[in-house]
Amino acid sequence: MKYNLNIGFDEKDLENIYNANQKVLLIKESPGHGPVAWVTFDPFQKNQVSWIESYDVYASTHQSQEGATIDKMSERDAIGGYVYDFGTGIFKHNPGEKTSKGSYKVMNTTTENLTFGLAQSVKVNGNESFGAPINATTVLAGQDATFTPHEKVKIFLQSNVENGQVLSTVSSKIYTADFGGVGDAISVKYDGVTGQFIEV
Repeated sequence: MKYNLNIGFDEKDLENIYNANQKVLLIKESPGHGPVAWVTFDPFQKNQVSWIESYDVYASTHQSQEGATIDKMSERDAIGGYVYDFGTGIFKHNPGEKTSKGSYKVMNTTTENLTFGLAQSVKVNGNESFGAPINATTVLAGQDATFTPHEKVKIFLQSNVENGQVLSTVSSKIYTADFGGVGDAISVKYDGVTGQFIEV
């Protein structure tokens, strides 16, 4: 399924945002795993964000800690309910193991502690970020992790944050666009008086 998120701003609010060196920051909800800046962008008055419900699993040697930027070293298209063994630098489907339909499981078969997570492509105002990480968690050698993403997108403003950066603190109010029960399109607008996004 394809999802669309429309984000609007008034002129005076855009001036204040740019003067404060802030960007729009989107995070995909993934309970139990470290949040990663899925995508950041300088806003226009009208902004369109779109993505398809499709995920990759990835591995990285970068640690999942505050401020770190996750660079994917290996990745693979993933199917919900499948289990993927990671070893010899690649992911292989493990047909003997299964997980729940909407989840993705990775097994670290190496002797190293690595960072794993899900990635998802997203398009903002016509510019696509391919396979952008949405979460990150450290998986010790011989252990596994299960990721269950939700179609919930946290929207807020923040400065000094780039795509793929691990976050632990948020400086502004968060609005969560929940696509689970409302369909495939949501429109929000920034309210400069309250400093948060509201659905319109």
